[in-house]
Amino acid sequence: MWMCVASCFLSAGVAMSQDFALRVADPNPLGIGDFVPTSDELSHAAGFDAESNKGGFLYGLGLQAAYDSNFYLTEDDEEDELSMHFQPWFTYTTDPEGGALFSLTANYRPSYNVYLNNSEFNGLDHTADLSLFWNGGLTQVAAFASYQELSGTDRLSGTFSSGSVISGGLRAVRQIAPRTSLNGALAYSQSDYETGNQQGTQALSGSIGALWAATERTAIGASIRYTQTESDYTGTRDAWGLLAEVRYKAGERIWLSASLGPEFTRDSLTDENDVGMMADISARYDITERWSWVNSISTGTVASPSEAGYLVNNVNFSTELQHRLIRGVLVGGLSLNYSDYQSVDDTVAERDNEENLSMFLGYRRQLWSERVAFDANVRYRVNSGARDWSQWILSTGFNVTF
Repeated sequence: MWMCVASCFLSAGVAMSQDFALRVADPNPLGIGDFVPTSDELSHAAGFDAESNKGGFLYGLGLQAAYDSNFYLTEDDEEDELSMHFQPWFTYTTDPEGGALFSLTANYRPSYNVYLNNSEFNGLDHTADLSLFWNGGLTQVAAFASYQELSGTDRLSGTFSSGSVISGGLRAVRQIAPRTSLNGALAYSQSDYETGNQQGTQALSGSIGALWAATERTAIGASIRYTQTESDYTGTRDAWGLLAEVRYKAGERIWLSASLGPEFTRDSLTDENDVGMMADISARYDITERWSWVNSISTGTVASPSEAGYLVNNVNFSTELQHRLIRGVLVGGLSLNYSDYQSVDDTVAERDNEENLSMFLGYRRQLWSERVAFDANVRYRVNSGARDWSQWILSTGFNVTF
């Protein structure tokens, strides 16, 4: 799937600023070229059925309310918060069903956020993205750019954060033989904070690889990936990864995409070399027509936004079970983040790592000729390590397509 459906852009929830610092580590935020298909439930959350959209311009309005039991993510003296989010949205697509030589998708969504107990944080965030796809038969090329303004309490900074993430990239696949293809990608992203003394991260990544279709179901290959991470707090980190690649598909029910291998790094402040692991694994199993199981494992490295001299090596595991009802979709699962704080400055002491577990349950459905989408979610998070805290988030909202 080379193009990210417009609904992917529109499905962001009120807690979208959670783990804001880690967003810069994603070299493909729009999901362009992902082998494992995304959930069709995302189109329901957007307020329209993207598969029935024949292209052109769509617009609508989202309204969400959220309750946060621990707004500042503190261990003691927890402060709750009730917020409202007004989100008009606009999307344009030329060919959502595929097959055209060239296609384009553009999205824009401002979000006006109102906080009951912390009105000084009220404000407007803007989010926009653009993706282009060219299909030349043996060659496929996609380009993307995105801009996100985010505000909220971030787990890694431990305080309310406001800032932006800019991303852009180019991806290409070339079929050089009936069973063999070459692929390459280049991406750049940058995060900037507008609050406090927090520092953003710049990330440049590039990869080149090959896949061989061993059978009708299985493709294997390898790739080389280079990533440069830079921040005023940590200097420059250079990393080379040698990855084994596996793609597996069984009919229209099972998809597996796995990239795994060693990563060799060097930090400019200490001039030390290290070896770690790089992983990007996703899998989807449509158990029946109504039940789906989705899993993913990913790694990413960013500079700590609030503590000088530390890199954060994060590993995320998530699993989600989806049940399509006669009317609506029920989604539940959990996500686990392990954040390893690596000292890259001899003048700072080692600090504790953090584990963050999040469990969630949500319900979505469409109303009134599928022009109105309703969603309700409950999420419980618990963090342990350098800071111990827990949090409940309850949200509900409507999205109307005009």
